[in-house]
Amino acid sequence: MSDMIHDRGRGPEIVGTRITVYNLLEHFLDPTATEDYICRLYELSREQVAAARAYVLNHVDTVLAEHLAIEARLAAGNPPEVIERARQTHAAFVSFRRWLAERDNGASAKNGPESGTAQSIPTFREWLDAQPARTAEGS
Repeated sequence: MSDMIHDRGRGPEIVGTRITVYNLLEHFLDPTATEDYICRLYELSREQVAAARAYVLNHVDTVLAEHLAIEARLAAGNPPEVIERARQTHAAFVSFRRWLAERDNGASAKNGPESGTAQSIPTFREWLDAQPARTAEGS
């Protein structure tokens, strides 16, 4: 690496930033992207952009191979277990909204429209306590 490029585990990045050379690669490959444009877009100095460009030019095979791997991961989308977890989280959110609406409707029916008392926002613990028992597998 150089004194302006280091790798903290996310790939080669510009020191003092979280910008990797992969973030800049598309601009380096675009003949219409000027150095000034890249500097403004990422709030970098000319020296930082030059260091990233030099890194890419000195490690072309590695950078392009990793960039293609990144694009392949993005194209593949989320793995099934992540999609399922997101579905479960969404279902819990919908259930909470339904519970909250039912709780508020029950309170306004009991107090009547003239009461004017605002329902307190329930805690997450209140909501969990109102849920049917969940098994360790289902949680």
